[in-house]
Amino acid sequence: MTTRPKSEMLKKIRVLDFTRVLSGPFCTRMFSDLGAEVIKVESDRGDSMRLLPPFKGGFASYFTQFNVGKKSIGVNLRHPQGLELVKKLVPHCDVVIENFRPGVMAKMGLGYPVLKEINPRIIFCSISGFGQTGPEAKRLAYTDMVQAYSGMDYMAGKMIGPDADPPGFPYSFGDSYASLNATVAILAALLHREFTGEGQAIDISMLDCLLAANDSTLQKFIFSDGKMDTAGVAFRPPLRMKNGQMAVALFMNFERVLQGIGRPELLQDERFKTLEARGNPANFDQYLRIVREWAQKVTVEEATRIFDQYDIPYGKVNSIAEIVQSPVVRHRNMLVAIELKENEKALVVNTPFRFSNSPCEPQDRPPHLGEHNREVFGGLLKFSETEMERLGREGVLVQQKAS
Repeated sequence: MTTRPKSEMLKKIRVLDFTRVLSGPFCTRMFSDLGAEVIKVESDRGDSMRLLPPFKGGFASYFTQFNVGKKSIGVNLRHPQGLELVKKLVPHCDVVIENFRPGVMAKMGLGYPVLKEINPRIIFCSISGFGQTGPEAKRLAYTDMVQAYSGMDYMAGKMIGPDADPPGFPYSFGDSYASLNATVAILAALLHREFTGEGQAIDISMLDCLLAANDSTLQKFIFSDGKMDTAGVAFRPPLRMKNGQMAVALFMNFERVLQGIGRPELLQDERFKTLEARGNPANFDQYLRIVREWAQKVTVEEATRIFDQYDIPYGKVNSIAEIVQSPVVRHRNMLVAIELKENEKALVVNTPFRFSNSPCEPQDRPPHLGEHNREVFGGLLKFSETEMERLGREGVLVQQKAS
């Protein structure tokens, strides 16, 4: 089985990955794509995402996307010897990442104070719903709960209408934003360690990350002394055309839009003459009604030509099938083929980093559970084959055979 050219950017960094599901695995996937060696620590049952359909080449879709290029060790963490094995790896690692409920790592004897004693240079990153401290810290949290708590669902409902139910989101924003922020924080801590020699702990909260991502709306509420709690006039549902829908930058391109739809006389209308008047929600709603009436009379293709002519930003509402086939996505190399097993490949979404001198993409297929037990424990810890076999017989190490 062929592997891709290894990225050189983080080739000297080794990550011990205790994460599962999404908020942690996405972060460690980015480290792997950047060339770090990521050792995924899985329990004897493995990451539960291994069981989530659809499947291809013996791997689950979800698990594949966020775990390509990693190494897997299968360790029974309920076994005292399993915990000791993991501790023995810590001196050989630069980063430990976990996304258990706060307190779980400490309860297992793998908290930051313990690992810091073993390796003072270790960077220990924890990702959780509400942070490691605070009144909600101990709560079990998934992305949709945190998104609701953060005000995102409320704001989405406000966009639809004053009394609309929040629609929910088909994307895991809380997980993704936490992963991205964790990646940035870990890289900053690694750079700091280069200057000082000091490791440290990092506390990443999904809620904190969502608040930071929603900063303009929150700030508007704060600056208006609580009077403005709705999305700005720039944010409205897409326009419906004869044969599809398009998101269009209507507010910041007010004059060009009116010219493009053939209504330049409205530029002299008192409702629309000044930026302040246009920003009045009542006036903007009237403007929006005019544009929507125009949109219903044209096709997406006709609107595209007009928006291009007047340099108005727009985006067609694409289906998943359409975006997968998009020339932009293909040109940007955002879908890359991974060889899951001999003669069976699958596409995965690429990491969105582009460097002038360094490749950044999945390094290999996802691992089978415990596939790298011998490589990691035999290579790093110099365990003999006899010792490896004993640990397997006693249920300390587990390994799943490839299908």
